[in-house]
Amino acid sequence: MGTVSMQATASDEAKRRTVVLTVALAVLGVFVTYVPITSVSVSLTSIGAATGAGTSDLQWITDGYIIPMAATILSAGVFGDLHGRRRVYLIGMALTVAGALVAGLADTLTGMSAVHLLWVGQAICGAGAGLLLPTTLALIAHAVPDLRDRARYVALWATGLVGGLAIGPILSGLILEHAGWGWIFAPTTLLALLAGAAAAAWLPESKAPAGRHLDWPGQITATIAIAASIFGVIEGGQSGWGSPQAVIGLALGAVALVAFVVAEHRSSSPLMELQLFRRPAFSAASLSALVALFAIVGTLFLLSLFFGGVQGLSPLEIGWRLLFVNGVTALVNPFVGRLLARTKPLAVLAAGLALAAVAMLLLTGLQDETAFVPTVWRLAVLGVADALMLSAVAVAAIDAVPHRLAGMAAAANTALRQYGGALGPAVLGVILTSRVADGASRASALHTALLVNAVLLALAALACLLTARRAT
Repeated sequence: MGTVSMQATASDEAKRRTVVLTVALAVLGVFVTYVPITSVSVSLTSIGAATGAGTSDLQWITDGYIIPMAATILSAGVFGDLHGRRRVYLIGMALTVAGALVAGLADTLTGMSAVHLLWVGQAICGAGAGLLLPTTLALIAHAVPDLRDRARYVALWATGLVGGLAIGPILSGLILEHAGWGWIFAPTTLLALLAGAAAAAWLPESKAPAGRHLDWPGQITATIAIAASIFGVIEGGQSGWGSPQAVIGLALGAVALVAFVVAEHRSSSPLMELQLFRRPAFSAASLSALVALFAIVGTLFLLSLFFGGVQGLSPLEIGWRLLFVNGVTALVNPFVGRLLARTKPLAVLAAGLALAAVAMLLLTGLQDETAFVPTVWRLAVLGVADALMLSAVAVAAIDAVPHRLAGMAAAANTALRQYGGALGPAVLGVILTSRVADGASRASALHTALLVNAVLLALAALACLLTARRAT
């Protein structure tokens, strides 16, 4: 009897170690994927000054990372189910290393040649991030089937996400004080190498291949829909909405979206089960994921340009300001995890979206000469809102579906989140440049874009609130 008890205790301890190790590597993986987003954002003014890149070119530096990320996410879940999540994790880290190296080497060129190579590096890195994001979340869902325990671990995962967003600007700011902009990609390279080595040594493999196969029609049409629609938005703002580039991009994106829906209906193993959207909680979480990242990434893009181009701040000074968004989010996230263990995720998500809308209104108080303290307390409010949104949106999406569909739900929710992240700089950049072209000041143009965010966030909060009340 004692031997059996000792064996059970040893087995439980081994399971706990596996869970801790899996969660730790999942958190490190998502941390690595988000460091490049803000590390590049605070460097845009420096890159533009060094290369002569305009606003639309700088938008493509940001979207060059996020579009491949969003396009790859849907298939990443299938790859993980078929070939193993550990293997997909390692491939994602390898692509991240390769992309960061290419992006860093772009600084050895001049003018638009440097920008074009930077786009390539960002695209490779983004494809790696697209493999990693749903894989890291699916690793947690597989290792922790209990919903209450999983909520805490997903909050840790979200802390890794915002930790990457928080540390990226500081790293880039410090590097740009002493070296050229190409070196801002060195931390990503080193972190991805470290994570890949750790996963190769310790991450256990997990699969769920039953009934799954690659859905190439869905993957191709989804990629075209995402890339073409973003291209159309950026070109519409740059060349006019009636320009051939904008019309073709938007039309192709719309056609590809319809083709994607048809392909998913016909597929025996779709990338995205469209029936998931018949679940009100999943639909509300998905809409909120898109809106939340639209606002977060778009706002960071606009603020980086405003702080650098209007207030004349250095990348490090920009980084310290943005730390009050993502640093506060990282500090608050553990408390959100506890809150999610005893409160409905949709209610927490609605509160986060509403607070984010308030934060956008507060940020319209920023002017050309706004000092440090009046700036950062406004950013801290957004940081608290981000903590509520980013943790709750993932938990709400996964909890809304059966456990067997957790990986697909995570991939679909993450894809929509990253599509929102790609749309944010594109749409808000267009609003900014259009207002400036009409004679508005840069501060006034920023305020218009922030008001758009506030309205979208408020509408998403209302949708979550109504869905949560209907479910009671």
